[in-house]
This record gives sequence, structure tokens and C-alpha cells, in this order.
Amino acid sequence: MKKKRIFCSYCGAPITVKFIDEKYRDHCDNCNTTFYENPLPVASCIVINDNREILLVLRKNEPYKNMWCLPIGFAETGESIEQAALRELKEEAGVEGEIVRIIDVDTVANYFYGDLAIITFEVKQLSPTIKAGDDALDAKFFPLSNHPPLAWESNEKALKKFTEIYKDVWAMIDSLKVIQPGITTHHDIPKEKSKQYELIASIIASMIESDIELFKSHWDSEIPKYDSSDYALLLSIHQKALQTIKLWLTGNRVWKNFRDFSVLGMQLKKEDVALRDILSAIAISRKSIWVEVIEKNILHSPLEIYTALEINNRIILFYDKITYFIIKGYEHPI
Repeated sequence: MKKKRIFCSYCGAPITVKFIDEKYRDHCDNCNTTFYENPLPVASCIVINDNREILLVLRKNEPYKNMWCLPIGFAETGESIEQAALRELKEEAGVEGEIVRIIDVDTVANYFYGDLAIITFEVKQLSPTIKAGDDALDAKFFPLSNHPPLAWESNEKALKKFTEIYKDVWAMIDSLKVIQPGITTHHDIPKEKSKQYELIASIIASMIESDIELFKSHWDSEIPKYDSSDYALLLSIHQKALQTIKLWLTGNRVWKNFRDFSVLGMQLKKEDVALRDILSAIAISRKSIWVEVIEKNILHSPLEIYTALEINNRIILFYDKITYFIIKGYEHPI
């Protein structure tokens, strides 16, 4: 039970209770000191292993002695709440960890400690073994769907929120495990996604390099027929866009290429090519890349499709830049 303040910690006079700032507070009439009670900062950790089991510790001391809970403890003076979370994880379960994200913040009134602000973090396990510390009777993993009741209601609340956040991700992982063996947990997805991004970007760049005539035929099949001079200028937009995107997909700087599009815009204006025809040529050029990706049938797994869509979204933004620089040159010819 939290102890009641009896004497002033500054002058030693008896404490009274007064209604101050819309709340009853401890007050010393002798030295006119008001004691404002703030919630104590508490850090807790959610650690999940590859089998989607949750790390819990068995409490050795009151409150909630002999009950299981997430690794949890008070932040100390001079440390951040993140540092407190990792320290408690190490002290209670012998685990080195890395903060991933905040999962929940909860304020509770506890009969033993008083008001608490409990911040729960998702933590990635870095060290392979677990070992109960001096203030824990045991530490081990339990299935997320079948763990013992937790001592702290805020632990239950945070764990429920964590499960809601990741349920769709886990469903995705289950569908990817057979074709992407490198993925075992949700922490692996960014790494595998990065690999997929580089691979698919490289494939699209190689397609542009080797099948430039095929890209031209896709463009030709949809572009309206113009006289030869207009056609040549509109085709140059398509060809220059493909070459620029190929360079960009392979990690090259392409800023100077955008300036070339402004020059091309000036030429289009000089030849009096209609703006609507320019915008149509750009849109058909952009479409030709995705059409070729689909026809080549290079996308098989959900992760590959997701990654290709992300690349396509960036290509759309890339074409928006091309459009901007062409129009800039078109509207401000020399």
C-alpha cells in the first residue's frame, strides 16, 4: 500500500489537505508548500520470438507476487524511458533488446504505487537466451493465444493492441514463408522487401535495356497517328523517359536529365505540338512500363507484387516530374 505523507519533507511540519487547482492536495501550512503528485513513469516490453510466443516474467515481489507479466519497471533518474525498458528487460529476463516502436501508453491508479504512466514498447530480441533475474522467479515464452493471466491490466491492453497491429502482417508472412524462406518474423519483412525492391528494379531496368523496341511498339499501338515531325518529337519523350528511368532504377543520378526535358518542352512549343498530345504521349509511355512487366509474368509472390506496385507508384511520381519539366520548357520557350 502506498504510504500517506504525514510530515512536510522541507520543514517537518504536519501535512494538511487543501483543495488547490481543482483537486485535493497535500499542503504544508507552515512553509506554504503544495505537493503535486505526478504519475510515476513505467516501461514495459513486448518481446515475440519466431514462433509468435510472448516473453513473460514471474514476479518475485509484491505487488502481484507469483503472477506473470511483461518485463516491466520504473524509469530511473538520468535515463530515458526507452533505456529503462531495455534495462528492465535485461535485469528481469537476461535479454538484450532493441526498441522497435511504442505500442501503448496507459495511465493507471495502482493500489500499491499510486498513479503510474505505463509505456509499452515492442522490442526485438538480440541475445539468444533468456534467464530470470534477481527480482524474477522465472522467465519464459508462452503462446500468444495461450498465456497465463497477466498481473497488470495495462499489459493485457498493450498485448491486445499489439496483436491487432500485427494480425494482418502475420497472415501475410504465413503466405510468404514457402516462397520467401528468409521471412520468419515481421522484423524480416523490411529486409526481404528491400532485396525484392532491388531485384525487381533491376529486372525492369534490364527489360528497358533489352526490349526497347517492344516498349516502342506498345507506345506506337496506342498513340494516335500524327505527321512525321510531331510523331518524332512525341516519340523522343517516350524514349528519353525510358532511358532516364532505366538510369534511376539502377541507382544513377538523373537530375540533369530533367533539365533535358525542359529543352524538349521548348522544342515541342516551337513546333507547335498541342499540349494535349504531349500529355497523352507521356501517359502512354508510363503505361507501357507496367504493361510490359505484366506481360513478362515476372511477379509471382504477394511480396513481389506488393514491391512492384511500390516501384510503379514511384515511376508515376517520376513521370509527374518529367511532365513538370516538359511543361516548364513549353510555357517558357527561349
